[in-house]
Amino acid sequence: MRKITENFHYFYLLLTLVGGGFTFYFVVLGIIEHQGKFDSIDFISSTWIDNYYAKSLSLDFWTGTIAGTFFIIMEGIRLKMKRIWLYLVLTVFVAYAFGFPLFLFVRELHLRKMKN
Repeated sequence: MRKITENFHYFYLLLTLVGGGFTFYFVVLGIIEHQGKFDSIDFISSTWIDNYYAKSLSLDFWTGTIAGTFFIIMEGIRLKMKRIWLYLVLTVFVAYAFGFPLFLFVRELHLRKMKN
C-alpha cells in the first residue's frame, strides 16, 4: 500500500494533463464550428438551458468547482504554499479540470517536502 501512496502525486499530474488537454481540444472544436470565433453565449447556454440533464451536470460541476476553489484557498493557506493564486487563475483561464489537479499534484509534493 505504501508504494501506491508514494507515487500518488503522479495520478494528479495525469488528471491535470487529461483535464487540460481534453478541455482545450473541445474548445478548439467549438471555435472551428463557429467559424474561428469563441461564442461565449453559445458556450454558456449549451450547458445551462439545453435540457435537465445538462442543467444537472452544470450544477454538479459548479458545486464541485466552488468547493474545490475554497479547498485550494484554505489548504494553500494552511500549508503555507506559495502562489496559490496561480491555481485559481489557471482554473479560470485554462480549465478547472487543469488547475485543480495541478494544485493537488503540487500539494502532494509540498506535503512530501514537509515530511522530510
